[in-house]
Amino acid sequence: MGVSAWSFLRPRPGELHPLAQRTAEAFISKGGRIPADAEGFVRYAQVIVRFQDRHAVEVLRVGFFQYRALPDGSLDRKHFDEIMAVAPEAAFGWLRVSKARPGVIEAEDKFAKRRLEHLSQWKPTKAEVVKLRDLVNRKAGREIM
Repeated sequence: MGVSAWSFLRPRPGELHPLAQRTAEAFISKGGRIPADAEGFVRYAQVIVRFQDRHAVEVLRVGFFQYRALPDGSLDRKHFDEIMAVAPEAAFGWLRVSKARPGVIEAEDKFAKRRLEHLSQWKPTKAEVVKLRDLVNRKAGREIM
């Protein structure tokens, strides 16, 4: 049993193409380049797949991520740092040392989660989900999504 991440680049609305995992990783952490879309983002779908006996058997999770890119196709580090700054509050904001004043609703973590989603995720169209499903099932050699 094992797990793998499959990535699919969305260069333009309605288009999805397989993206090598090492290309995605290089873009995020090693100065790699991926051409941005018309809005200046690199958008991709990441599908986490479970394997059994070297065969894809189940989709565990699907994420739709976006990162702003510079004109040369490299990661916009300022935008990435903004995402990283929001992540701890979104993940751990509910852990508080002190109680809120009476009548105050503690919702900072919910706002941080919403901001993180806005900065780092994109919403696919129904057609893009169908296209992704076709690509995943074709790659798996069976229907898993």
